[in-house]
Amino acid sequence: MKLLISIISLITISFSPVTSETVDTKTSETLETYNATLVNQELTYDGYEGEYYFFTDADFQAVVLECSKELPVDLINGNFEGKKFQVSYQAAERTSDSSSEGSIQQVVLTDKK
Repeated sequence: MKLLISIISLITISFSPVTSETVDTKTSETLETYNATLVNQELTYDGYEGEYYFFTDADFQAVVLECSKELPVDLINGNFEGKKFQVSYQAAERTSDSSSEGSIQQVVLTDKK
């Protein structure tokens, strides 16, 4: 059985065309372009923990953001959980030591209830 699978695999591989396209990727340029992306979204605030702000988007997907400056709205105290905000953030690539999707630039309360 293993021999039959090996033979079929060899035949399949030998008849499939091998194309090698060299793509000149400039990692630093790509990263700079990615980091320069400013994202504006209406998000629902879920909470704050350990320097991370947790939000949920319209599709109920988690959005984890961080902020190095003081925000105009005090989100840390928990008074705004469940409220909708218009959030502008600088998109960032996720790394192994950070789960943040970006850095908050501006937060505006849209849910005035």
